[in-house]
Amino acid sequence: MTLPPPKLDDLTWADMMAAVRRRIPAESDGRWTLHAPVDPGITLLELFAYLLEQRLYWLDQVPDALVVAILRLLGVDPPRPARPAATVLRLAARWPDTETPVVPAGTALSRDPLGRTTFTLDDGVSVLPLEAGGEVTVVTDRDRSADLRSGRAVPLLAADGAPATARFTLPLAGELPAPGPLSLLVEVAAPAACPAAWLPGAVVGVPPPAELTWSWFRPGTDRAGPFTRVEDGTAGLRRSGVVRLHPPAGWTTADRGLLLATGAATFAAPPRLLRLAVNVSAARHREERTVTGEELAGQLRGWLRLPGQRLELPGAAGRLLSAELELSGERWRPVPDFTFGAPGERIFTLDRTAGALVFGDGLTGHIPGPEGTVRVRYTVGGGRDGNGGLTENWLPAEDALTRYGAVTGTNLVQAQGGTDPETVAAARARAAGVLGEVTRAVTADDYVTLARTTPGVAVARAHASVGEHPGFPCSPVPGAVTVRIVPLVPRDDAPDTVAEPRPDPGALRAVAERLAAARLLTSEVFVRPPDYRAVALRVDLTDVPADRARVASVAAAALRRFLDPLTGGDTGDGWPFGQPLRPSSLLRAAQRALGDLAEVAGVRIGLDGAVPGEDCRDVRIGAAELPALRSVRIRAVAAPGGGEGLE
Repeated sequence: MTLPPPKLDDLTWADMMAAVRRRIPAESDGRWTLHAPVDPGITLLELFAYLLEQRLYWLDQVPDALVVAILRLLGVDPPRPARPAATVLRLAARWPDTETPVVPAGTALSRDPLGRTTFTLDDGVSVLPLEAGGEVTVVTDRDRSADLRSGRAVPLLAADGAPATARFTLPLAGELPAPGPLSLLVEVAAPAACPAAWLPGAVVGVPPPAELTWSWFRPGTDRAGPFTRVEDGTAGLRRSGVVRLHPPAGWTTADRGLLLATGAATFAAPPRLLRLAVNVSAARHREERTVTGEELAGQLRGWLRLPGQRLELPGAAGRLLSAELELSGERWRPVPDFTFGAPGERIFTLDRTAGALVFGDGLTGHIPGPEGTVRVRYTVGGGRDGNGGLTENWLPAEDALTRYGAVTGTNLVQAQGGTDPETVAAARARAAGVLGEVTRAVTADDYVTLARTTPGVAVARAHASVGEHPGFPCSPVPGAVTVRIVPLVPRDDAPDTVAEPRPDPGALRAVAERLAAARLLTSEVFVRPPDYRAVALRVDLTDVPADRARVASVAAAALRRFLDPLTGGDTGDGWPFGQPLRPSSLLRAAQRALGDLAEVAGVRIGLDGAVPGEDCRDVRIGAAELPALRSVRIRAVAAPGGGEGLE
């Protein structure tokens, strides 16, 4: 039962005065006889009633400071600050043919002609020379360069656990050494649960699905070798990201070939490449600045030892993201609010609207003095203004970049993820949802929820078997829980579609670590792939169809969809774990797909390679198993007990 919120502000001034007047005769023993407003006593009572009415109004309000303090006590994030948008910039530079320019990390570029919206590079970029009109080539089992150029996804490596390779040729020109790493944008088709590495919601430390190695070679020769270091932002091709390859001494742009290999392609599904680009870096809508006491001298001279001191930063009004303060050789740190600050703590809050640092009152936060040196490093930017489309007009925001030549940029992906500061009301609404989230694994549903919401990996379904222990398969073990997970993989008609999806080792480890942290103290948790039960079907038709091949294809495709672990079942969200196979349901699915093409007389079912024979009773599978349709045979039956078969 939900209790209604109490309303404290339910007394008006008139109600209080009426109540007080009724009590005057009894409280004064009848000696107070004049109750008109002209009586000084009545005047005082009216004044007190007025003050009490104001106090009741204040008591019924919840100030923002109290809301923020309660959120912190509950372990919920206070109102979140503004967040900068992010994108990936590809750089180009006009430079002498004998040198390779390097644009350092922290360089600010802008797509705004006035330079007000600037993005800062996360990493330095060696702008390697490119062939005019050159394109990236990719070879897996065959040359798939045309697919990549046309925007079609290219499956790079298989998902069968065997060794696999993919070869690329970059459109590099000349024979120049690289003063820094090769920076590649590797964009893959990834589910929403695996956001790109440059986005604000990217998860850090996601285990890779397979162990990958990058090496280089010179096309047409035997010259080849490994890179000295690889920074893989894709987490093993689990998501889109920037890959930085550090070449060895002696490498030149003539060594433009790349070899991507793995000794065991343990992916849940083959990773699909959408784009590969050179000379890139992630960039974010922010700009770092530094200001010293000399520039703030006018404000510092006006400081007094009083509460609420402020320090306004140049160019930060409406744009302040973060700040670091060094005052008189001591470091001050930013905090969301002063609620839990001690009198001597050197803390401050950020006022984004005014672009200022706000200090405490001496009780919650130390009051700074005007003496000593001041140095502030701060970041401006963030907000929804940084979100935008694809443009090719990115230019340096500072004249100092002229020493790098004429540098230009193109954002290859849409700038997104920028948000404005969260209001207290929005944080309060968010907290209501956060407090309802599952954080502890107590029931079987808790294990399923936690497994499906594991950050950084795409888990489509999960099933928890309470009491199941892999070491004791024949008897239940108290405290043991085995969780089987089904990864989210593409479901289409492509040849690389995985019919029986199994999670990769990295996903198993990520889910196991999350459940281990959320389990009860005496519980044992095991995370495993799903168990598939081989199923063979025979579909009997009442007559010989006119187009046998079409009927066989339509019926087989419909039954595969109906038994699919991700899109099957009556509800279309995957065949339920352990649900028996019902001939009547299979018949209905086949007939719905065939329509007027043929009349289905019955469906026979066989398990584990047995000849399909059961057509009346439900065929049961294990409580934690899923069906895997291996074969569908179509038979045209002219009369009961007879007929001719066709595959």
